[in-house]
Formats: sequence, structure tokens, C-alpha cells
Amino acid sequence: MGYIDYEKRYRKRKPKKLAFLALLVCMVAVVGMVVYQKQAGLFSQGTLAHPNVKDSRSAKEAQRDFDNLMNQIFKEEITDNSITLNYTIKNKKAYGIEEEEATLGGFSMEELRNGLMVSENRVATLETFDYDKLTKEQKLIYDIVYLMSKQNLESADFLEYAECLGPTTGIQAQLPVFFAEYNLYGKADVEKYIKLLNLVPDYFGQILDFQKMKSEKGIFMSDTTAQAIIEQCSEFIKEPESNYLITVFEKKIKEVDGLTEKEQSQFIQENKKAVLEKVVPAYSRLVEGLTDLKGTGKNENGLCHLEKGKEYYEYLVKSTTGSNRSLDEINALLDESITKLKKDMAQIMAESPEVYYDAQDVEYPYEEPEEAMEHLKKSIQNDFPKLGDDINCQIKEVDKSLEESMSPAFYLTPAIDSYKNNVVYINRSEQYDLTKAFTTIGHEGYPGHLYQTCYFNSTNPAPIRSIINVGGYTEGWGTYAELYSYDLAGLDKEVAKLLKKNTLATLCIYAKADIGVNYLGWDNKKLQEYLADFGYKKSHSRAIFDSMVAEPGAYMEYTLGYLEIENLLERAKEKLGDKFVLRDFHEFFLSVGPAPFAVIEDRLAGWIDEIK
Repeated sequence: MGYIDYEKRYRKRKPKKLAFLALLVCMVAVVGMVVYQKQAGLFSQGTLAHPNVKDSRSAKEAQRDFDNLMNQIFKEEITDNSITLNYTIKNKKAYGIEEEEATLGGFSMEELRNGLMVSENRVATLETFDYDKLTKEQKLIYDIVYLMSKQNLESADFLEYAECLGPTTGIQAQLPVFFAEYNLYGKADVEKYIKLLNLVPDYFGQILDFQKMKSEKGIFMSDTTAQAIIEQCSEFIKEPESNYLITVFEKKIKEVDGLTEKEQSQFIQENKKAVLEKVVPAYSRLVEGLTDLKGTGKNENGLCHLEKGKEYYEYLVKSTTGSNRSLDEINALLDESITKLKKDMAQIMAESPEVYYDAQDVEYPYEEPEEAMEHLKKSIQNDFPKLGDDINCQIKEVDKSLEESMSPAFYLTPAIDSYKNNVVYINRSEQYDLTKAFTTIGHEGYPGHLYQTCYFNSTNPAPIRSIINVGGYTEGWGTYAELYSYDLAGLDKEVAKLLKKNTLATLCIYAKADIGVNYLGWDNKKLQEYLADFGYKKSHSRAIFDSMVAEPGAYMEYTLGYLEIENLLERAKEKLGDKFVLRDFHEFFLSVGPAPFAVIEDRLAGWIDEIK
């Protein structure tokens, strides 16, 4: 259980730390001057590069061996740690998986090197297959696994730069939610859960050892980032006796089938003991360890100020977004997008000056998250493929001890064999105005992550697809869904258009800031100068700077992922003309599922040809 596994199980949105409509403040001055088949997602043009292998196996034998290989990889990945296993599948026996010892996995240089060896072996094994003998679906899986395994090998020179701690996306912030939502299907799950709590000290010990190694190499995190993590951990354990993991467990244990009252009482005591004697001290030691390491970092700025930082950032953006664009190309694309969005916003306000003022005090007709979810679920049916009515979603509130470090809302992906039962968390912290959370629900619920995940699972994909995470695909769609939801919010048409462009422009500016700080070498002063042109105050600029230093590349998934989807959409419109149907494009994109954009572009060409 490490950085990759947690990212893949935990879909969550970054907090908007800046004043809403900051862009519009400076914009005022500017004003003054055919039916497509269900399997379309599997069509291929064959433009991706594959090894030219002549396999002596028959097509039937190659296809059988390929399926066996993918199932083996699936089992290896989900049994790496017990939390990933618990979140991925409900009925282990149905997937041929036996109960194993509780484990949180590991986080060390040895683990990372082992990961490289695994990727090397997978690439070598895949290169023994004759690609042309595989089925269309197998070719899709081959392209994804082959491309991502080769990409993993590119991290060989940067292993020590890996980071699993962070103010928002770090494991220390996510672990309490993972434990709180750990599925307790029966007595065996309860017993394993408590064992996992007892393993937290050792796991955090590995993380601290890794941080000490980074300190010795001069690549430890900035003091600002360390302090933010220290404060987050301290807040979580501030009141041990009423800790979140104690109170949540006491409610959940009563819902576990087959337990007597005596067993429930015993497990409640065991859980409390593990939280107080293992989890809380582990967090306390992490605080002490990070406090001791503060001041040992050599860099308070972005990644590019470290020896291999610039190259690592390039790898980080490529691996998390799934985009093949170079950093220079991405930077130019962001500049182009920001310029166009500014022009569009200025034109809207020039034609209707009152729109600017209306946009600053928007009232959404559906203020409660449950109401917004239900409204969006019904309203998207014209432009999106139908999803069964039996999809359930429970909306929960983030515990007060986690409010400061958590996003306004986030969605937890369900088990693939229980995907109809979903959870969305809402953060009722005073820093977030939930009366304006309509579009956030669009991002996390319908037509965002919940809909995206459930629709793909409804197509009955191969199990291995559940362990493939491409942040740009997932969060790019979340951004796409959020922007789409503005048109369903019951707002004035021009106000909705302005807010949509403002949101996208803000994301583009965040991504530009990310590149500026971590690739171009901007310090805080340079970032302030850049952001001042868009109406941002110095305090806001500082918050953005600290965020980009703490979690480099985090906003790129949302922004670049969306721009890649928009590029696919525009290409389909251009090629298909009158034959283009938005609903069909959505069905195509969602049916392909998480994949690098090079793979999706390849399938898009085949889909377009099929329709034409």
C-alpha cells in the first residue's frame, strides 16, 4: 500500500482556496476596451506502436494466455495491501482470492525498486504476444498495460523523489477515511480491520525512514509543507478518546451481520484500544519525526530547484495526467486557453454588463447536496447514456477533526462487484459554502465520478481495468462534468456561461502556476506578479504557491485532463459534422474507461470511421 495504490482508490477534489470570481475582478477593465455500437470504445486504428512479434501460439491459445496473465496481474495488485483488496472486491472467492494476512504494504526504496522489476517483467512478458492474435478488448487492455508499465520504468532515476505525504492528498490525511469506510462484510473483516490498525506504527515508521533518507539527500520537503502536515496530524489526534475512528466504528459494528452483542462489545473495546495505543501514538510519532526534520530541507521553492527535480516533474505530469504532451506544449496550450477564455468572458460582459454583478451573488435552486444529486441524476439523461435506477449513493459528512485538510467534497470508488453502493463525502467546514455546492456535486456525483465509475462498471469490464488509474482521464472528466452542470443549475444562460468560463480559466491559471513554480523556476514573487494580472491578492498568491510546492502536479490532472477531453470532443465534431451526437461521444469515452489519452485517441479514430 503506497502512493500509487491510494491514489487509485481515492478520487477526491482539490480545495478551491481562492476567492470565488477572482478572475472577474480584472475582467471589468477588459470590458471597457449514426447509432454507434456498444463496443465502439474498443475500435482501433492500430496507430500505437507494438513489438513486431510472431508468436507460435494459435490465436485461441494467445488469448487464453493473455487473459491468465491479466488475471494474475490483477490478483498481484489488489493483494499488495488489505485496504486495496477490501475496496476493490467484495466477494474474494468469486475472483479466486484466498484470505491472506492483514497488511498495509510498505513504503521504502526497496519497495519502489521491486515495483520497477515488476514493470520490467510485465513489459517483457507482453512483448511475447502477437498483438494481432488478440481480441479487440484484449488489444485495448494490452495497449494500456504496456504503455503504463513502460512509463513506470521512466521513474528509475527519481525513486527517492517519490512522496506519500502531503497536506491534502497525503496518506496521513487519507488513511482515516480509508479506515472509516473499510467494508465490514462479516466477522473476518472486523478482525482484519483491527489488525490493520495495529500495523499503522510500523507503516508510519517506514514513511519516516523514507523522509530521513530524503533529508540526508537534501530533498526533504519545505518547512511550510512539513508544518501543514504536522498541524493536520495534530488536529486529527487532538481528542483521542473521541477520535473519529472510535466513534465511527461504534456505529458501523452494529450493522455487521452475524455478531452477538457480546462480540460487538468486545470488538468495540479492541478497536478503541488499537486507536488509542497504536494509531494515535503513530500519528504522534510522525509529528515528532517531521518536527525533528524541519529545517533540513534545502529547497523552499518548486521541484525544479532540486538536482533532478525538473526531470521528475516532467515524469510526474506525464504519469498522472496520461497526456503525452511535453511541458512546453502544455504551457503553450494553457496560455492559449487563458487568452481565449479572457476574450470570451470580456465579450459576454461587454454585451451584458449586468451579468458580471449577477454572477457574483449566484443562488442555486438546489442548496442541499441530496437535492442537487437527485436533480442532476434526472437532468443529464438527454446527453448521457442511461444508467440503471438502482444506483445508490449515501452522502456523509467529513468529521470535524479532518475538515481543515479535506476537500469540499470527494467520492470513494466502490468495490467492482458492489458498484451500485456509493459514498460521497461533504465537508461542512466554514471555509466552504455548501449552498453553492451544486457544481461540486456535478463533479463528484452526476455526471461526474459516481456516474463515470458506475457506468464503466456496468459494461462488465475485465477485473484488471479496476486497478488502472489515469488521473487525467478521471479528474478531467470530473472537471468536464462540473462545467456541464452549470447549464443544469437553473441559472440565467449568460451567467452560467460566464461562471463556466471563469471556473475553467481559474483551473488553467492554477495549472500554469504549477508549471511556473515546479518547472520554470518561479519563486513566490514571480508567481505574485503573474497572478496580479488576474486580480489575485498577495495572500491568495502565497496560498497557491505553497500548494504547488507541497503537491506538485496535483492540479494538472483536472486541467490538462479536461483540455485533452475537449480536444477529443472537438476532433469528433470536426470529423463527423452533422453525424456528431454528444450522447454517443459520451458513451464512447466512458466505455473506453481509464486509459492514457494516446490510447483513447487511437480508439476515437476507429469510432469516427465506424460512424462515417
